[in-house]
Order: sequence, then structure tokens, then C-alpha cells
Amino acid sequence: MKRALLVVAGIAMLMGTGCSRSSENETETFKDVQVQDDAMSAAIAKAKASSSKFLRAFHAQQPGTKDFYVKKPYPTPAKTHEHMWVEVAAEKNGVISGVIANVAEETREVKLGDAVTVNVGEISDWRYLNGNKLVGGYTIRYFVDKMSPQEKTEFLKKAGFEM
Repeated sequence: MKRALLVVAGIAMLMGTGCSRSSENETETFKDVQVQDDAMSAAIAKAKASSSKFLRAFHAQQPGTKDFYVKKPYPTPAKTHEHMWVEVAAEKNGVISGVIANVAEETREVKLGDAVTVNVGEISDWRYLNGNKLVGGYTIRYFVDKMSPQEKTEFLKKAGFEM
């Protein structure tokens, strides 16, 4: 399986270790997944099937919950998709409003900090923290499962959450 380790802005921010949109918060994450990767497809399907759980948690905003994000695919010039994290600000009638929370590597559709909307059916992942425990984040879990024990330990330390 093709795996490429690239620098992508925002993973530390997305994991709750900071909210700055500065490139100083960049850390490593995996990108590039084979077009037909069954495990990634299953992670996306699980996120889609459970998106109502995310919406309930977002609207409830229970004490200890924070850092609500969804992921949406955007087209690239290469006719593929780059999945971008969106920091959720609001949801009404199945439409999520927020801002792009990571730096685009390939897509030219959006850039860091752009205000966007996401139809609930477009979500390819979702995540939030309950205390320091990751809830959702199925595509994050996909990549963490592929890490060596040392990589996983380092990643979780940088991310600032538990799985």
C-alpha cells in the first residue's frame, strides 16, 4: 500500500493542542491513500453513518466537549479529492457552517481560514474531544492504526488526546 508522510498544517490544531492558524503548529500526518482502500472506505462510511451522533453532540455542547470538526472532500486539479477539516461554527437544517482548518496541498477550491458550508451528506469524517478523549475521527484512527508503536506514541503526545 502506498503511504506518504507529508507535512500538512493544522493537525496539531485539529487535535486540540492549539487553535492558532499559524504554520508554527504544523506537524506530520499521513496523506495520500490509494484510490480503492477498503479500510479507508470503511472509515468514511462509518463517519457518514454516525454523523447524527456528531450533530447531537455539537448541539448539546456538554461540559468537557470541544473542538468540533468535520471533514469534506474538495476536488483537485488531478481529478481526485483532498479531504479538508472544517472547524464547525454552526449547523442548521443539515448545513454546517465553519472555516477551513488546514492548509490545502492540492485543492484550489479552498484555503486555510475560508468560510465554507458543508451539507451533512458530504461529511467524510467528524471528530470532537470529550475531555481529552477523541470521539469519532475515523480517518485519524485509520492512519494511527498504520503507525508503528513509536510513531503512535509520538503522534498521540503531539495531538494531546487519547483514543
